[in-house]
Amino acid sequence: MGSDQSASVEPTGMHRLVKDIQSVEEALGDGIKQVYASEKSAREKLRRVRSEAVLEV
Repeated sequence: MGSDQSASVEPTGMHRLVKDIQSVEEALGDGIKQVYASEKSAREKLRRVRSEAVLEV
């Protein structure tokens, strides 16, 4: 046994490792914050409430 045997990966293990890394990269996203279409109505509603609350103070 060589000293690097514990770090070696079989072809099927390497395939799974690559797929898992790609999955993590996809889950992390591109780092750019954006408002999705499904969030826009809630965003507008909360903005109105916030601006009205500021006017009352």
